[in-house]
Amino acid sequence: MKTIMVAIDFSEGSLNALFYAKKLAKILDNDLVMVHAYTLPILDPNVPVGLAEETYTQSLSILEDKLQKEVEIARKDKIRAEYKLGFGDLVSIIDDLGVHTDLNMIIVGKTSHSGLIDTIIGSTAAYLIDSVEVPLLVVPEDFRADLFDKFCYASQLEYDEEKYIAEAIKFSKYSNNSLEIAHIKDSDELDIYPNHEFLESIAERFKDDNLHVIHKESKSFKKGIQQLVQEEGISLLILTTHKRGFLDGILNPSKTKQILKHTTVPILIYSFE
Repeated sequence: MKTIMVAIDFSEGSLNALFYAKKLAKILDNDLVMVHAYTLPILDPNVPVGLAEETYTQSLSILEDKLQKEVEIARKDKIRAEYKLGFGDLVSIIDDLGVHTDLNMIIVGKTSHSGLIDTIIGSTAAYLIDSVEVPLLVVPEDFRADLFDKFCYASQLEYDEEKYIAEAIKFSKYSNNSLEIAHIKDSDELDIYPNHEFLESIAERFKDDNLHVIHKESKSFKKGIQQLVQEEGISLLILTTHKRGFLDGILNPSKTKQILKHTTVPILIYSFE
């Protein structure tokens, strides 16, 4: 059985991510695992050992009660849910769980506020882009719209993404609208490969899927994405990030992170193999 994993620390951003994770678990008929990464508190060395142990035990008990409550709420909604309380950083916990779990997607929240917490949460999502191979869905804290309203797959058409477009089309079947393919031409980048070759190949392979291709030129890929989301009313933006290789002109992780930082809609990120 496929599983959706959602990171939860009970912040507003993570609770909003949990809201959409539950919706996706029901629609996709996936199991749902709520994961909390617990970091040991830094205590004054003068604190007695007994008191430190008591504080640690109480903290874990409170966390487990809160997680179990969220699991019970999900189960009442007919969702197969459980929680995992791990120790250390989120990536390590995901790696450990990934050995035993058939992960379909990882979901994390993104706060809309600036400051230290925003930096920490933002860096977690950015770190996951570099560290996980399964699709990563990042949900902004203030997003409240219908996730399945309008999907758009954005590309610079610099490498073969048909495998991931096929996955996006499969996912978009749950939407009332067909998947849109947006070609963002970045004026700052070299056009290494002829775009028409990619477009012709995409049109031929997906000729029965009623794809709509949008062409947009922009001074930067990030600005082009922002304009696209606003003008087209996109509810879910889909990107494929290329982690390895010598071509820096394609959608590399640094560009994905720039878009992630400023996005107002959820982003589903595939990792290019």
